[in-house]
Amino acid sequence: MVAPVVNEPVNICWICGAPASTREHRLKKSDIVRAYGRGPYLSDTGPIHFRGGNSTKIQGPNSQAIQYPKILCADCNTTRSQPYDFSHEAFLDWLFSNEGTVLQRRFVNFYEIYGEGWQTSQLNLYKYFAKSFGCRLIEASHEVPEDVVSLFPKTNFQTALRMTFSVNEDVLLLPQRIRNGFIGKAALIPMARRDAPTEVVGFTWKEYTSWFTVHYWYNEWPDGNLGSTWVADTQHVYLGSLAPLPSEMRADLSQKAALLDE
Repeated sequence: MVAPVVNEPVNICWICGAPASTREHRLKKSDIVRAYGRGPYLSDTGPIHFRGGNSTKIQGPNSQAIQYPKILCADCNTTRSQPYDFSHEAFLDWLFSNEGTVLQRRFVNFYEIYGEGWQTSQLNLYKYFAKSFGCRLIEASHEVPEDVVSLFPKTNFQTALRMTFSVNEDVLLLPQRIRNGFIGKAALIPMARRDAPTEVVGFTWKEYTSWFTVHYWYNEWPDGNLGSTWVADTQHVYLGSLAPLPSEMRADLSQKAALLDE
C-alpha cells in the first residue's frame, strides 16, 4: 500500500506574493558577527538566544534559532533587498566606529556615513527597517499594511510607518565587550481603538543592537523623548534617550558593571 503524499503548505512572500523559499534572520548576521566573530561558537562561551521563555545556545551566525520561518522569496530576500542590507551594515559600522562622537552629540548626519549618495542610502536604510518590521508582523500572524508592502520599489511614498532612534542609557553602563552582545527585539504591541478593542489599527515595536535602539511607530504618534521622527526624509536624525530601569536597579547595575570592567 502506497502512503498518500502530503504536501506541506506553501508560504507566500509578503513583499511580492511569490512562493516563500528563504528565511530572513531575526537577528542580523552582520550584528552577530560584529559582536561574536564568525564562529563556530563554543557551547560554554558562545551567545545564547532567549525567546518565548526558552534559551538556545547559538553555534554560529546562521543558526536557524535566530531566523524566521520561510516568509520571503529568494529574490526579495537577496537581490532586491541587498542594497538595504548594505546600507544597514554601513550605518551600524559607522555608528559603533564613531561611538564616542555619536554619544556626545546625540545625532547622526547621513552625509558623514554615506557621502554624496546619502539620500539614496538613507532610503535603503529605511527600507531595511521596513522589511524588518514586516517580517515581525508576519511572524506574529498580522498582515503587513499595504502602504508598507508597496513602498519598496518606490523612491517617493506615503506611509504610516515612522521610526525614532534612541540611546539605552542602562545598556550604556555595561562594559563595551558585554553590551556589544546585547542584540534583540522587544515584543510587538498591537494598538486598538478604544471603541473597538478587537480592531487593530496600529503597532509599536523596538529592536536594538548594543545601546542603539530603533523604535517603530505604525499609525501611532512617536514619543518625542525617544528621538526625532524619521521617514527617510532628512539629513540629520536626533537620538532620544531610554532608561527603563528603576533608579535603584540602575545604581546596582552601575556598581556591577564597574567590577566587570576591572
